[in-house]
Amino acid sequence: MKQLSRPLASLLLVLFAWSPYTCAEQADRLSAEISNAELEQRLKFIETRLARQSPNAQYWQHGWTGFHAASAAAQAVLAVDADDSDDEINYLVGAVKSTGALAQLLIRPLPAVQSATRFQALPSRSHEDRVHKLAQGEALLHENADRAATRSGWRRHLIGIGANLLGGVAIAAFGDSSDAVTSTLLGIAVSETNIWTEPSRAVNDLEDYQNNKWAQRETSEVSWRVVPLARRVEVNIKF
Repeated sequence: MKQLSRPLASLLLVLFAWSPYTCAEQADRLSAEISNAELEQRLKFIETRLARQSPNAQYWQHGWTGFHAASAAAQAVLAVDADDSDDEINYLVGAVKSTGALAQLLIRPLPAVQSATRFQALPSRSHEDRVHKLAQGEALLHENADRAATRSGWRRHLIGIGANLLGGVAIAAFGDSSDAVTSTLLGIAVSETNIWTEPSRAVNDLEDYQNNKWAQRETSEVSWRVVPLARRVEVNIKF
């Protein structure tokens, strides 16, 4: 094997020894460049947006998890109790598809469900802690936005359609062809509903952060009420 020349080996040794210190110095420089005021604005923005994502994410995650769990259990019971072999195959395939969808929800849960909790749990005593928390918060914004963006990509739709087509082929091969068509169409409809009901506000939250909306005051929700008075009705609007 050809050996490195002494000057080249020395240069590589210096670069390897120097690079960690360079990264550390760069991190310190970036930390020093962010003022406390800007840091607090960014952290507050991320905290607020992650907290707003959480409720809908939880409704979607827990709702669909419960739906597919109940569907898998119900169709498994129906398959066992079925007197007709065609019905048995139909329910068995349906139970398998629901179990697969349930497994996907449990293996790859919606990250926005726990993002706010994970962010709030990060330490923020010192300036360095808050800088690290900011980096983690930005990563959470990206993670949630990346997941939300997948609903408009072809991959998830193709997987859902493909799985239901395979289920339909199995039903047609071992059961009734009319059941195969119904199961396939219904399964695709459920799969598409699952995808398109997934919360997508994380994409807008990331765009707002990248467009420096954190530097602007968060607008509060508009509320109004009608106040009946003696001779008139007064409408109070609060911004």
